[in-house]
Amino acid sequence: MLNEMVLCEELFHTPSGVAFADFITEGHRETWPIRSKRFRTWLRRCYYHATGSAPSAAAIRSALDLLEARAQFDGPERAVNTRVAEHAGRLYLDLADEHWRAVAIGPDGWRVLGCPPVRFRRALGMLPLPVPERGGSIEALQSFLNLSNQNDFVLVVAWLLAALRSSGPYPLLAISGEQGSTKTVLSKLLRALVDPNVAPVRALPREERELMIAANNGHLLAFDIFPACRPGSPMHSAGLRAVAVSRSGSFTPMMKRCCLKRRALPS
Repeated sequence: MLNEMVLCEELFHTPSGVAFADFITEGHRETWPIRSKRFRTWLRRCYYHATGSAPSAAAIRSALDLLEARAQFDGPERAVNTRVAEHAGRLYLDLADEHWRAVAIGPDGWRVLGCPPVRFRRALGMLPLPVPERGGSIEALQSFLNLSNQNDFVLVVAWLLAALRSSGPYPLLAISGEQGSTKTVLSKLLRALVDPNVAPVRALPREERELMIAANNGHLLAFDIFPACRPGSPMHSAGLRAVAVSRSGSFTPMMKRCCLKRRALPS
């Protein structure tokens, strides 16, 4: 019975074989892995609204097994992206809001779409971006950044633009400065402009496996107290987009450095 009442917009699988489903809820499209908790909750909701009762665990398992098989063997293959995607010469930025809107960016400008042609996934910890407004200038950002010169501001803007690309290689932005020069604050601010998260800055993982898990749950990573990035280290071999904060200036030439001026604390 549950199989008959579940009407998904589309079932598909990723290149790695993970089954996904599109479904319409509250007037917008959402995309979730079929084995995710969110999709399981949606199944229960469909059954409850139709019957007024809760489905059994066996019924849920049977429906999930059938939908997963349909997605893997009958559904098309699609890429599922985190925060940023590219399609037909346009970039798409996931706002990660409750309406699942995205910003389409192309040569002719940008616009907010309610149902973009690409698919995004919502990782745990992702926060929404504000809906953009027309007008303004990137120069207005400079007053919020504790940078020592104009060249550093140009470097930061270039890094932000590169972070909005859908694929790498990505540059690493290394921030160094004296204690109290708002290095961590700057890294949090920059991440919030592209990929806000409940954990904006974290310590560098010790193993590459932990680093890849963190990268899978966000488009951008920010690390506090960043050690020297040498060949063979997790960060060097992973090739991730990141902003790094360090107490000192011990970085290899592969990383661009942005130095901060000391900011006096308010009395």
